[in-house]
Amino acid sequence: MRKEVKFIVWGHVMLVMFLVWYTFDLITLLHDDSFSDALLDVELNPTNGVLDKPTIIPKIIHQTYKTNQIPEIWKPGQQACVDLHPDYQYILWTDDMSREFIAEEYPWFLETWDSYPYPIQRADAIRYFALVHYGGVYIDLDDGCERRLDPLLTVSAFVRKTIPTGISNDVMGSVPRHPFFLKVLDSLKPYKKNWLVPYVTIMYTTGPLFLSVIWKQYKRWGVPEAGKVRILLPEDYKTHKYSFFAIAPGSSWHLDDAKFVKSLANHIGLAVFGGFVIAGIFFFLEYLLYLLVISNGFKKLMKKFTSLFTPLNKYMPLNSRSKTLKKRARKDSNLPAEVDFDNDKAMV
Repeated sequence: MRKEVKFIVWGHVMLVMFLVWYTFDLITLLHDDSFSDALLDVELNPTNGVLDKPTIIPKIIHQTYKTNQIPEIWKPGQQACVDLHPDYQYILWTDDMSREFIAEEYPWFLETWDSYPYPIQRADAIRYFALVHYGGVYIDLDDGCERRLDPLLTVSAFVRKTIPTGISNDVMGSVPRHPFFLKVLDSLKPYKKNWLVPYVTIMYTTGPLFLSVIWKQYKRWGVPEAGKVRILLPEDYKTHKYSFFAIAPGSSWHLDDAKFVKSLANHIGLAVFGGFVIAGIFFFLEYLLYLLVISNGFKKLMKKFTSLFTPLNKYMPLNSRSKTLKKRARKDSNLPAEVDFDNDKAMV
């Protein structure tokens, strides 16, 4: 194998190793292990409708919107949640109310809160803080209640499973200061990055992808039974006889880039063609890289680079070098074998 090709191969190996390390948490999402923590039918639908376990999550329903003026399309679902739970406290977190709460209770986060470029990031964040501070159940406004939530309150924390993998943040519940949601709060600042694409930035800084990654980290080395996060399965979430919620049109936060991504589902042929174009560009760039590596200019550059690491033996002092030289017998020599410079005499 040519030295230049080896250079390219090792460069790619190092790049792959870096990408695996950097995206390891995302890669772990490919393995769906949520069923081991799933809420069972016997827990959600007990015989005769009588719960055999006490409720431990506070009876509080949290929802968020910009103001108190909720869009008409979501009002029936919101009202259903209120009407089904007259014994629950209901809190609608508006933008002003949320910022005031953060400033008073969590001032260390206020700078991050104000610096979020998209309002939905603050709407995501406040639900985590509300659950840590008060406990209760958070429900998106486009999730209307179909039945009482009491069976969900018998565990210390729950989230819902998404398809094909991961969890969502549109329906969640927990006791106050649950260790999982405390970890979520601690992770908000480190994960605040701009990923250039708005949809990716939102999803991976505060949204469901962020929550899924933190969930994977949280359970990686095992958690005690009391600290488990239970999973609400899709059939218990919606569209089934005993589902807890019915869904109205939502995702009002989606920007043009998200709408474009979703539209690709209606243009599969175009998406496949675009994939081949991107692959072709990638291989063309690989070919250009190969041409660069085998060029004389690149070889000269590499020689200059490697010369920086050449041993500096030739710059060592004479006395230091002489110690490393092997002594050998000298024949027919008129030179002295040893010179004593102090006595200024030659010794033979």
